[in-house]
Amino acid sequence: MSDILEPLYTEKNNCQDCYKCVKECPVKSVKIENESASICYDYCTYCGHCLTICPAKAKKVRDDSQKVISALQNKEQLIISLAPSYISEFPHVSEESFVAAAKEMGFYGVSETALGAEKVSEATKKWLDSQPNGVYFSSCCTATVHFVCKYYPEKKHLLVPIDTPMVAHGKMLKKHYPGCKVVFVGPCIAKKKESDMNTSVIDYALTYKEFVDMMDWFGVDFDFIKPAEDDAFIPQRAYKGRLFPVDGGMIANMLQSEEVASINNNNSPVSYMTFSGVRNIREIIEDSDSLNIPKKLFLELMICEGGCVKGPGTLEKKSVASKRIKVFSSLKKESLSTPTLEENLRLFEGVEVASSFDDIVAPPVMEYPDAKIEEALQSVNKFSKQAELNCSGCGYDNCREFAKALIDGRAENSMCISFMRSAAFNKTNILLRKIPYGVVIVNDKMQIVDSNEKFVKILGEEAQFIHENIPNLVGADARKLIPFYHLFEKVLKNGNDETEQDVRYNDKYLNVSVMTVLACKTVCGIVQNMHEPEVRKDLVINRTREVILQNLKVVQQIAFLLGENASFTETMLNSIVESHDETKK
Repeated sequence: MSDILEPLYTEKNNCQDCYKCVKECPVKSVKIENESASICYDYCTYCGHCLTICPAKAKKVRDDSQKVISALQNKEQLIISLAPSYISEFPHVSEESFVAAAKEMGFYGVSETALGAEKVSEATKKWLDSQPNGVYFSSCCTATVHFVCKYYPEKKHLLVPIDTPMVAHGKMLKKHYPGCKVVFVGPCIAKKKESDMNTSVIDYALTYKEFVDMMDWFGVDFDFIKPAEDDAFIPQRAYKGRLFPVDGGMIANMLQSEEVASINNNNSPVSYMTFSGVRNIREIIEDSDSLNIPKKLFLELMICEGGCVKGPGTLEKKSVASKRIKVFSSLKKESLSTPTLEENLRLFEGVEVASSFDDIVAPPVMEYPDAKIEEALQSVNKFSKQAELNCSGCGYDNCREFAKALIDGRAENSMCISFMRSAAFNKTNILLRKIPYGVVIVNDKMQIVDSNEKFVKILGEEAQFIHENIPNLVGADARKLIPFYHLFEKVLKNGNDETEQDVRYNDKYLNVSVMTVLACKTVCGIVQNMHEPEVRKDLVINRTREVILQNLKVVQQIAFLLGENASFTETMLNSIVESHDETKK
């Protein structure tokens, strides 16, 4: 399948080779190839975290808004299934205004996904009542379901086999509004994948951003919307299902309590706990076998820390506390017209909400023989345990995990910082030793960081004596050793890119070029003894070329005076350069 057809993809032109997505991805479902990051969909849980942390905005969400716009223009009957987290995304927009805006765009109506949440809570509690003691995981978070099925398939049976609120709600809408198409609008990227896997129930899945972009496309603005009397959620309003997008919201619905917390009643046959965030979920799943309690333990698991209100498709970047307050405050707006839970559940009569997760397949388990791992490590110059720095600069937790990614073809050698630093040092070292000029690197403390033998030779006997004891004069005081040290100080102090000057030293006539390596921190000096034959040839050629350039500038200004004489001068000067080039060959 093409990347662009998946809910998440990488805009490769924008990818800046930073490896942050590798480092941040909880399951390392990223492949680095040709210095660009792409998503490995067999391993992806569609949590969308890479979307929120990519500094170059190279991770993109598949935009389905144009498909919805086309359906609206074709006068199809589209109904929005609105995720309950909308309350924290549009806190200043009334329910009536939201519905009116949707109708203005051409939607048939808007219904709350929270209705499906209430049905799922009831079905989950009934299913749980019939199960033996043990640990059970909620299945409302699509990304969590993918995480369990792909990385802990042996724990798949612990997932409650009930539809997510989105799918349950979609089934209900299809029943009550035959021929309609359902458009989910919410904060979750994984819902796009779930929609792809349930096309008979959910026709499109949009993020809040896509919905707002659609409003802009249609020229609809909440500030100018005037709701009509019939602008209300269809078929009726939800209530406690609105708690679903925050930690513990599902448990509160199951227990018909507005308290959103871990609930452990010793007299109850079931203990309830809620956790969010991949790290917590991973630890809990791996530890689930040791959770031996003499009753049932239901764990509400949400992949986004803080719940759906902090999903990757949200617009409002407020704190979890701020968003929870908005969700809770919405419950205080209950009116006499709010249906009871029983009335809401009756909407689902005849709707089957049982589910299975057989279509989510775990990726193949790879074998990594020690010999293969050692070979991969050696390819990045790690020939011993001590060389395994485990710095995580590549994005992987340790060197051995990186080696496995190399074996899989999901990583490149260049991702290893220590390897690249070593390679760069070796190349620089070779260049430094082979270059025919004297080279010295000086830091802001006026200490010599490195130099080559040619530079030592230019300085003379004292420097050569020090070089025998301190190779390349590393750490030596440049002020005491380099007579023209003031050129280095000048560039370090001013932060200039480069300065050049001819100086006399003993019986030598030197050309000294000092250039910035790191502004005000490190500079590099290139020293040429202009009495040496090679340098003299280069000097004549370079300075002759300078004369040519200057002469041509003058020619352009006074061409009408010089006439053929300018052409003759240029020809003569070029012949000098060519003759020296031939001599050099």
